Amino acid sequence: MNSNDLKNGDLNEILSRLNSIEERISLLESANLESARVQSIQNQLADEDSAEEDESGFSDLNISISMPFESKFGEYGLAWLGNIVLFFAIVFLWQYFNDAGKPVISMAVGIVSVAGVFVLSHYFRKSFSYMSFIFNLFGFIILYYIILRLHYYNAKPLLANQVLATILLLMVVGIQLFIAFKKQSQALAAQAFVLAMVTAFVSDHTHPFFLIAIATTGLVLYAFWKYNWWKVSTFILCITYFTCLIWLLKNPLSLVTSPGDLTYHYSFVYFSIITGMYSLVAFRKPDEAYPQNLVLSTLLLAGIAYSALLLSVVFTHFATSFVPFFLAISVYCVAYSVVLKIYSPWKYSPALYALFGFVAISISVYGIYHFPDAFLLLICQSFLVLALALWYRSYIITLMNTFLLVTLAILYYTLSGTLQSVNFSIPLIAFLSARIINWQKERLNITTDFLRNIYLFTLFLSLLYATYHGLPGQYITVSWLLIAGVYFGLSIFVKSIKYRWMAMGNLIVAAFYLFIVDLANIELIFRILIFLAFAITSIVISTYYVKKIKEKGTESEG
Repeated sequence: MNSNDLKNGDLNEILSRLNSIEERISLLESANLESARVQSIQNQLADEDSAEEDESGFSDLNISISMPFESKFGEYGLAWLGNIVLFFAIVFLWQYFNDAGKPVISMAVGIVSVAGVFVLSHYFRKSFSYMSFIFNLFGFIILYYIILRLHYYNAKPLLANQVLATILLLMVVGIQLFIAFKKQSQALAAQAFVLAMVTAFVSDHTHPFFLIAIATTGLVLYAFWKYNWWKVSTFILCITYFTCLIWLLKNPLSLVTSPGDLTYHYSFVYFSIITGMYSLVAFRKPDEAYPQNLVLSTLLLAGIAYSALLLSVVFTHFATSFVPFFLAISVYCVAYSVVLKIYSPWKYSPALYALFGFVAISISVYGIYHFPDAFLLLICQSFLVLALALWYRSYIITLMNTFLLVTLAILYYTLSGTLQSVNFSIPLIAFLSARIINWQKERLNITTDFLRNIYLFTLFLSLLYATYHGLPGQYITVSWLLIAGVYFGLSIFVKSIKYRWMAMGNLIVAAFYLFIVDLANIELIFRILIFLAFAITSIVISTYYVKKIKEKGTESEG
């Protein structure tokens, strides 16, 4: 009885403690719910108060920014808009006093305005950094404009010496560029480079224009190498060539050499120097700090822009004496491609310059020999280009050379088609090129038979054309049968089905020609011989196929 009483007492004590714990948990939950309800009511009251304050007319200027676009426009867009309006206000004020015949006052207005803008830039440098940056940009623009109008675009210039005015403009550019390099600001540097090109353009003389442009290009490349400013270099590249094009349209015949000499234009030399300077980016080693296709984009942009300027200069004013220009380009490009092949880390850069060089050689050959005599050298050049592609291990050169040969063949057949040397050179070059591609496909990084098929198709058609125009009528069918036999022998020797298809294609063409042309035009004795030759050729090839089919069937049974 005593033990039972003890057990009942322990059980009752446990139950009572559990009940007390449940009561405490309930009190805590109710307290949490009450606290959340009070917090919700306070938040609602705060929202209502803020709404009332907003509706009261922004009494304390605490404006709530709710949209990202509003925030960006308020911070950046209005800063640019305000500075642009301020720039035009200062320009119009300066123009007002200048037109009124008070250049000293206009100068004072310009000095005070520039000083005020730079003071604002310095004042806002900590609290409003972006606004300070914009003031700094427009401060240099205003300063440049004021100095520019001291001599240029002014009916009554305050500074009559053009050289001194140009030096002052370049000093402004130099100061801005020094600050840009010191602060490593791409925007300041880009603006300084643009102002430098504007200075070159307004100087309105050939040598100062190009010397300033060349110096600017050198500084752009320095910034690209030192600070990796590839965006600035790409932007200024486009600006430079655009400015050169505008200058060329404005001064189409500036400074031609004396009569009697080769009519070199100074602009061609300067354009080539600028393009050659941008070509130096091919020596920049790969880095993770800029995109891998940047060098390719720079070279292509410079090459396309240079080609446009070159065509506008040469074919507009030197249409009868352009050969020296393209000979110089071809020598430079081929030699530079060899240097890039040895030293450049970019594998495609030598191929680009080699292709440009061979295009220049093609134009030079045309200028010397003209069509159709130039076709023979151009067709042979195609094989030399393929040999160079082997050394460069370049698929790009091989691809472009293939389409170059096809284009030359089509152009030749369209314009002439009467030179036997060219007629037989085209199939010979096509055959040799196809064999080299098949032999060195791994070296050329060729994974398909696309290019080889193009050469074989060119060989098939061009050899038919050459024999048709190069042999007497009674021998055409026999020659085509002989060619079919050669194709068939090649298919066995090199173990390629492509030559067997070409052999059968030749037989079909020969059959059509035999029944449509030969039966009506050649003598009886020649008909008999041709029919016998055709029959023997067809039977021999047929027996070969029968033998191969039987061998294949025997191997299958085994």
